Amino acid sequence: MASQHRKHRGMRTQKVVAEWLKQWYPNAESSGSGRNGEDITGVPFSIEIKARSQFSPLAWIKQAESNKGGKIAFVVSRCNGQAERAEEYLAFMRLGDLINILQTYAANQEPKRCTQCGSWINTMCRTCQIGGINA
Repeated sequence: MASQHRKHRGMRTQKVVAEWLKQWYPNAESSGSGRNGEDITGVPFSIEIKARSQFSPLAWIKQAESNKGGKIAFVVSRCNGQAERAEEYLAFMRLGDLINILQTYAANQEPKRCTQCGSWINTMCRTCQIGGINA
């Protein structure tokens, strides 16, 4: 009986994560239980979903990577006691993949200096705009 509960919890967790991901990836779908391959389809990642009390991160990440087909692989883990709120689940990946993502993000977010006073901003700073200084 307990194993059936865990199986249903795992299937439900997959569905909850897929539904949450639809905000950004409308084609996100749970692949269902017992199917080989990615747990969530229709997204540009290889995601392995786990809702277990045991913690085997290396085995799980290897499983996600075996399905990745050139995509970034990561694991989403629903811990015991967590409700059906996908945004609160844990996610983990290899550090090298995370750094690649962060470097891409940082390159697009790098702050710039005001062309007049040198303050760190993304455009002319508010002080220079109010003072009527043109770039």
